[in-house]
Amino acid sequence: MTFIFFTLISGCLIGQNNLQVADSLINEIKRNESDSLAIKTLLNDFFKYCYSKPEIARRLAEASIELSEKEENDYLMVRALLRHGIYYDIIGKKDSALLDYDKAYKIANKIDDLDGKASVYNNKGLIYWNSENYNEAMENYLSSLKIFEELGNEKSQASNLNNIGLLLKELERYEESKDYHVRALKLRQKTNDIYGIGASYSNLSQMYSSLKMLDSMIIYSHKALKTKLKIGDKRGLGIVYNNLGQEYNLMKQFDSAAYYLKKADKIYEELKFKKLKGSNSAALGSMYFRAKDFKNSIKYYEVALDLVDKEEMYSQSKIYQRLAFSHKYLNQYKSAAFNFENALRVQDSITKKNEVVATQEVFEKYQSAEKQKQILIQRADLAEQDLIIQQRNYQIYGLIALAFVLGLIGYLIYKQQELKNRQLQKENELKDALLKIETQNKLQEQRLRISRDLHDNIGAQLTFIISSLDNLKYGFDINDKKLNTKLETISEFTSGTIYELRDTIWAMNKSEITFEDLQSRISNYIDKANIAAQNITFQFKIDKSVKPDTSFSSIYGMNIYRIIQEAINNSIKYAKASAINVEVSKLVSNLSFKITDNGIGFNENEVTLGNGIQNMKKRALEINGNLIIESKPDKGSHIILTV
Repeated sequence: MTFIFFTLISGCLIGQNNLQVADSLINEIKRNESDSLAIKTLLNDFFKYCYSKPEIARRLAEASIELSEKEENDYLMVRALLRHGIYYDIIGKKDSALLDYDKAYKIANKIDDLDGKASVYNNKGLIYWNSENYNEAMENYLSSLKIFEELGNEKSQASNLNNIGLLLKELERYEESKDYHVRALKLRQKTNDIYGIGASYSNLSQMYSSLKMLDSMIIYSHKALKTKLKIGDKRGLGIVYNNLGQEYNLMKQFDSAAYYLKKADKIYEELKFKKLKGSNSAALGSMYFRAKDFKNSIKYYEVALDLVDKEEMYSQSKIYQRLAFSHKYLNQYKSAAFNFENALRVQDSITKKNEVVATQEVFEKYQSAEKQKQILIQRADLAEQDLIIQQRNYQIYGLIALAFVLGLIGYLIYKQQELKNRQLQKENELKDALLKIETQNKLQEQRLRISRDLHDNIGAQLTFIISSLDNLKYGFDINDKKLNTKLETISEFTSGTIYELRDTIWAMNKSEITFEDLQSRISNYIDKANIAAQNITFQFKIDKSVKPDTSFSSIYGMNIYRIIQEAINNSIKYAKASAINVEVSKLVSNLSFKITDNGIGFNENEVTLGNGIQNMKKRALEINGNLIIESKPDKGSHIILTV
């Protein structure tokens, strides 16, 4: 007794506190805003509290009615009465809600407020649907949808489509129900209605469950869950948990079903949603019934029976039947008989079947009317299109003729311009070619002049030095062997310099050096080296893959020649070789020059490389080549140049 008294006092205190919060909020809004703006703010704030704290929502609705009456603003009065009706619907006073909606409709009809009238139809449809009066619900939903379509109000259209989809589910027209929910989802995504998108995801998951498409069901359930968590919609979250629980129940995954249904139960208990808690308790009862846990099934069915709306006769009948079976399986036959009697006493399934038939007829009439309307619209559109096409045919013929003439003129202009461009291009190419030839001629003249100067001046001077040395040796009787040796060395060095000068002049006189030129020059050098070193065998091999007409620039050709020349010279002077081979081959797109000897070789880590080898490496770098020198004592040397 003390506990009940304490509970009543606590409830009174909470209610009083809610009213104080509401009055404080209303006074604050009135103080800071004009009456019109205050009404709009109150109407918007109503939805913040209508499900969680309905008493605050009621005071906001009543305040908006008072201010609308004071302002004599019929438009806002319609919205205020709609909010007041929603409050009565939430707390289960459906007759009071319908009275508010009828008042709102009269005012909306008087001022020709189509949006207000459509909202009344939609809200009345919700009440009739919850009361299992499906025929009235469908008529109101369809009337509302028609007006919202005429107004182009996509957000409200989506709400209507969603409600019709839910009602079609009750009629077990699952495929059509899914189509309406898909239409609602598309409109909500278009208007970025996040709250509505979450609701559509939740409803689609139920449809896919009814259609036995379990993968799609799970996908949409988790989409709904993610959306509701994101926006912090507790009521919506409870609905999603309830849906998931019922879906796992259908799949006989009872642990998952119990987990989600109990999460929903906790939310509904916290928010004090009597009707939703009753529905969720019935779902828990069903889950335990399917799991054959009949004690828990009875427990939750009895909770559901206390909370279910008394006007929902079909739901009561179903709960009584399940209670009867649960008691029967526990051998509690007296309780089973009692519940069977109650099931028969309330409205039976036949009544619902008749209601369903009537509702189906209303929906079919709407569908037929919609189809007929679409046919008439299409016919009118076709007739109008035929007239437009007939009127435009002559215009098209004229435009085609004009386009042809313009196209022909444009083509002729284009061709003339193209011819001019071609002529200009050829003239520019000719100028470039002449300029290139002139530049090449100047370079060739400069090369010839330099080569003549080298030949006539430096060549003549070097020849004079050799002649002078020979005259010294034969004109004077020189007995000093060291002096004779020195003079011979100078003579040989001068002769070598003349040969190198001739090679340089040869390279300068050519703009490019072919492989045949290079081969000929290397062969001549080998022949001369062969005369000087009579005990050495020379071989010069060219692979068949190497094309004889391969050409290099004079710089490339001269550097290749000098590297080969230096390699042969080193083999003759230092390696004490009896055989020297020069091999030329092709490696993909590269040329490889390999110079080998069978001389004494050297240890690369112990021998300091001389200027000759350093010069060879520098020349290889100048032509972006790769020079490899390999040698081992008593195993000869290998020099490979790749360019």
